[in-house]
Amino acid sequence: MRKLTAALLGWLMVSSAVVSFVGGGASPSIAAAISAGRVHSRFQPERGKIFVLVIGNDARSGNPNSVRADAIHIVGIDTETLKGGILNFPRDSWVEIPGYGTHRINEALQYGGPRLLAQTLEKMTGIRLDYWVMTGFEGFQAIVKKIGGVRLRIPFHIYDPTGSGANLRKGMQPMGARKSLAYVRTRHSFPRGDIDRTGNQALYLLAMLRELRRQVDSSPAALLRWLAATSAHTRHDIPAPELFRLGVLASQVRPQSVRSVTVPVTTGAAGAASVVFISSSAQQIYRRFARTGRL
Repeated sequence: MRKLTAALLGWLMVSSAVVSFVGGGASPSIAAAISAGRVHSRFQPERGKIFVLVIGNDARSGNPNSVRADAIHIVGIDTETLKGGILNFPRDSWVEIPGYGTHRINEALQYGGPRLLAQTLEKMTGIRLDYWVMTGFEGFQAIVKKIGGVRLRIPFHIYDPTGSGANLRKGMQPMGARKSLAYVRTRHSFPRGDIDRTGNQALYLLAMLRELRRQVDSSPAALLRWLAATSAHTRHDIPAPELFRLGVLASQVRPQSVRSVTVPVTTGAAGAASVVFISSSAQQIYRRFARTGRL
C-alpha cells in the first residue's frame, strides 16, 4: 500500500517556508492534488509567529479528506528573526480528537478533514495554527518533477524492496520524484520505524527549502516559477496577495535557521492497537514553539 507523505509539500506553503508552494488555484470542481486553506476565518498571527499544519494523506490517488493522515507536521516561523522549526507527530500517536474520543491522531483527518486535525493539534499543543496544506501521492510527485527534484544526504544505504521500494545509496543523492516518494515513505530501514520516518520527512522539507534558496539566490525570478509550479494542481481559499507575501518570506528563510524535532514518544498498545504515547515532556516543547516560533 502506498503511504503518501506529502508533508513534504508543506514546507513551501507556509509563510515561513511553506506557503510559497501553493501557487494558483485549481477549479473547485476538481479534486485538486494539493489543497490548502486557513485554519481560522481570520488570519491573526500570534506576535509575528506563523504556524502551518502540513498533512500527507494515505490515498493512493487523488487528495480526498475522508482518508487517514500519513504524515503530520507543524511548521513554524518567527517573521522577525526568520528562524523556525518543524514539529513532527508520528501518525499512530494516541490522542484525544474533539467530539470523537481517544484515537490515533491520523484518524482525525478521516473523521473531519484537515480542520478537525488542526483542532486536535491546537487543543493538544496550545499552538494557534494559521494554515493547513495537504496532498498525496499524485500531488507530491507532480511538484517534485516541476521543481526538478532536490539533493539529500542519505546517512546509510536504504533498501526497502517490499515496502516503499527505496534503494538509496549512502551519501549526497539527487532525488527525483520516484526516489523522493520512496524515501519519505520508507520505515523498514530504520530502527524506530514510523517514528524515524516522520523525522526523515522533515529532512526532506528542509531539502526543498535549500533548493528554493539555491534557485532564488541564483535568480530572483525563480520564486515566480515555484509559485506557478503548482497552479494547475492546487485548490485553496487564500487570497493571492497573501500567498505572494508568504512566498517572499519563505524565500528569505535559511535552512540552517530551522530545526526539526519529533515529539518524544513511547511505544505501547491501546487494546489490540499498536500505538505511541506522547510524553508529558512534549508540553515544554509546545510552549517554547508557541512563544518563539522556533525549536
